[in-house]
Amino acid sequence: IFESVTSQGVNEADSPTGALGDIMCLDDSGKTVLAIEVMDRDLTLADVRDSTRKVRYSEDPLEDLVFAAPGIRSDQEDEVRENFETVWASGLNINHVDVLDLANSTFVLLPEEWRPRLLREIGMELDGRGDHIHRRAWRDVLLNAG
Repeated sequence: IFESVTSQGVNEADSPTGALGDIMCLDDSGKTVLAIEVMDRDLTLADVRDSTRKVRYSEDPLEDLVFAAPGIRSDQEDEVRENFETVWASGLNINHVDVLDLANSTFVLLPEEWRPRLLREIGMELDGRGDHIHRRAWRDVLLNAG
């Protein structure tokens, strides 16, 4: 689907690096065609505004932005959805997906031989960049998977 995919740590700031998200999917010309902001907490209106501002002022125009977060902060849900509609009307496809639903869907779509590799890659990424709480949660997921 993409020529290449680059990523940075979830807790690393995107702006200093010029990244449009935590995960950037590029086409064969090197243009970012999809940016994904991954969050371990509920999405807020400030998150949406910050990310869309980065996209608007980027030298690399973007058409698709996805927020992979557990949910939308309940006291801001209406405002976030209204902002999504406004941004979408201006030409940026913007979506939210539950990060666990995204991971489960990805896992289901992978061929069987790739599944252990994905589990190892996630573990290595967490070992290199994750907070202790995330590494422990990942260990618990693996221990309870059987």
